[in-house]
Amino acid sequence: MSPLYDLILQRKGELQTETVQVVDAAQAWRLGRERYPHCIRGVVRREGGRDGSAAEPSKRR
Repeated sequence: MSPLYDLILQRKGELQTETVQVVDAAQAWRLGRERYPHCIRGVVRREGGRDGSAAEPSKRR
């Protein structure tokens, strides 16, 4: 499964994100420039589980 990336977009003066599933950051940038050529501001890789949620800490034994 490919990692998840958040596209950081600036629309009407506000920052918004859109999550995409791509192979790497370069592909996320290409997709962002293709879909949102005038409002893409950044790309951030999501950490955590496959669904993008944060990993749960293990319980002490």
